[in-house]
Amino acid sequence: MRRLLTAAALAAVLVTGAACTDQSGTPGASGSPSGSAGSSGGTGSTSGATPTYSVSAADVKVCEDTRNLVTDSTKRFGEEVVRSLQGGGEQAAVAAVKALFTDWANGLRIQAGKAANPDLKSALLQYASGLEKLNAEVKTVADLAKLQDLNTPELTAATEKVQQICG
Repeated sequence: MRRLLTAAALAAVLVTGAACTDQSGTPGASGSPSGSAGSSGGTGSTSGATPTYSVSAADVKVCEDTRNLVTDSTKRFGEEVVRSLQGGGEQAAVAAVKALFTDWANGLRIQAGKAANPDLKSALLQYASGLEKLNAEVKTVADLAKLQDLNTPELTAATEKVQQICG
């Protein structure tokens, strides 16, 4: 069971962290909001189906804060699960993950409240709702083992939209 839970934790960290931390880093940090997205896209999908978004200075900050929230939360998720496996117990793991998901969703809602772009606001609220739904399903350590599937349709759509907007 411990091996399965550890695998679930690592898979969840990789799935969720990759959604908002890949590619170019902090939007707007280079001084040019749109940067060189078209010229050095490389591995992303550049088939033209993805809309482009204009982000205000306030939304650049929301994107940065969201990226930091996601990175910190995925790191904490992995640490909490590993810590519980090393002696914290199954109930401690469940409580820690539920508290983390609550904090994570609340943080996303705070960022949504700051977003000027309505699509960004909507995506952040969808992301928070997806985390809250997952959190409601976590009741036992067996439920934690199922968290390797953090890639639910709702979370995937929300993280992809945030990535499209934030870059």
